Amino acid sequence: MSEDPKPKKERRRGAWLFQIFGPPTVKGAIQGHSPEAREAWKRRVEEERAARRRKA
Repeated sequence: MSEDPKPKKERRRGAWLFQIFGPPTVKGAIQGHSPEAREAWKRRVEEERAARRRKA
């Protein structure tokens, strides 16, 4: 059995901080797997293509 390099108290503190602050997030962000996000991605790609066509 391998020993955990961090003491138990330190692991608990990290878990506690994660519960308070959680993972890094952006308020109002669109999740990448939602239909809304997919439509936004399609619009952005089409706008970029149109901009490249205008430059050429």
